[in-house]
Amino acid sequence: MSRTLLALMVPEAEPLVGDLRARLDPAAKKGLGAHITLVYPFLDTEHITPAIEERLRTVAAVRQPLSFHLDSVRTFPSTVWLAPSPVEAIASLAAALRLAFPESPRRDREFPDYVPHVSVARDVRRDRDAIVATVQERLHAHGPVSCVVRQVHAMERGPDGWKTRLIAELGRCGRPP
Repeated sequence: MSRTLLALMVPEAEPLVGDLRARLDPAAKKGLGAHITLVYPFLDTEHITPAIEERLRTVAAVRQPLSFHLDSVRTFPSTVWLAPSPVEAIASLAAALRLAFPESPRRDREFPDYVPHVSVARDVRRDRDAIVATVQERLHAHGPVSCVVRQVHAMERGPDGWKTRLIAELGRCGRPP
């Protein structure tokens, strides 16, 4: 049994913060690339049936690919992250997925509001301000990171780290396979 998550992979962020993520984000240390989490936890692996996979593909198919910029650095109490802009389409996709999969475990009490973000550093209360300054400096020198996402990834955490279990294409409705 493994935990899974639904995410938008954001490889465009890696040149800007990949080295920081490799050192300061536990998920990156386990092989999870820069991403925006849509649903976590999703389902334990034994509950992901062909019917669940098809439901995921269907929800993704009716949504258009997403374009956004990573253009500011923000924080949670012990996390430094990049903020996407605009967030509305990302938040709408996350809400649609939560609605489509009511059997997913809920973390609403822990995190009542969904905040789309790309984590750069986690569990860094003491060094947070220095990390923020580093990422802001890099973002200022580089400029906003342009991103286009065409897929939802169902990621599975196994003994060897994170790996892609399933990819659901955004915007497949009305397009030939």
